[in-house]
Amino acid sequence: MKKNALEGLPFEYTHHHYYQALTLGLLCCNIVAALSSCSSINEADQLVPVEGTVPVDTVTVDANADLDSLYDLPVAAVPRRVLIEDHTGQTCPNCPTFTDGIHNLQAVYGSLLVPVAIHSDYMGIMEPEGLGTELGNTYFNSLGFTPKVKPAVLVSRYYGEVLTSLSDIIFYVDNVVAIPTTLDVRMKAIATNDGMAGIDVKVICCEEEGSVAGTLQVWVTEDSIIAGQDYLNGVHYTDYVHNHVLRAAVNGTLGEEVSVSGMGDAREFHYTMPLSEDWKPEHLSIVAFVYNGEEVLQVAKQKLRR
Repeated sequence: MKKNALEGLPFEYTHHHYYQALTLGLLCCNIVAALSSCSSINEADQLVPVEGTVPVDTVTVDANADLDSLYDLPVAAVPRRVLIEDHTGQTCPNCPTFTDGIHNLQAVYGSLLVPVAIHSDYMGIMEPEGLGTELGNTYFNSLGFTPKVKPAVLVSRYYGEVLTSLSDIIFYVDNVVAIPTTLDVRMKAIATNDGMAGIDVKVICCEEEGSVAGTLQVWVTEDSIIAGQDYLNGVHYTDYVHNHVLRAAVNGTLGEEVSVSGMGDAREFHYTMPLSEDWKPEHLSIVAFVYNGEEVLQVAKQKLRR
């Protein structure tokens, strides 16, 4: 099920992309099997979950690299990275299957994919007992599903499509990653000993002429959270490892406006925020992205350093 139809996308699905999608399909063959939503999976199509958990996301830069030098690198051609917003829940039995599928896509695209797991009260458990947040509720309710459904995924918010099929997610990722980007996003994120974090974000124009405008959104995510999770066929894990879980919005629920004009033009944003005692700083990352009314133009992820 999709909120809108796939037909009519404004790009050509070439033979190269078709072959790549088939490759991705084979990679994800253990999870792509006529899946839709939690509320509409036929018993014959349900997959028995494999015991184990998904590893923590790969760090996007060398752990020993100097953040200042990375932040100030000369402007050059950069790849388009893809934001995957995975609306999920601890009582959603099919949601871990999508988590595994997204992880398999990361095996192909690496740090070009930036997944964020968004927990809310629908098919979830609200904090402090669970991972659901009012922030997650706001984002999930904005999808406008009637009736509600999970899992629900946005791939760089491309044309507002809300995807509930892994095959559609593969299709969208394959195409969105091939679209040239007009922006680069760079970050420095450092935790201090007094329980605070300093976050610097730079948005850089990669267009020779013309301007690029949108909204900058900055989030905090956390990996390696041990918490309960329902699986298919009535299975429940008490020690499931949840990764890239949305914890907070640094610059407001909807972010703030940003515009740049001409190759190399940049705007910088500086934030200081307290870290919750419930978070483990060594497992935190900062995700920053710029979006407009149709899509996410660029996204970046940076581990929080000390």
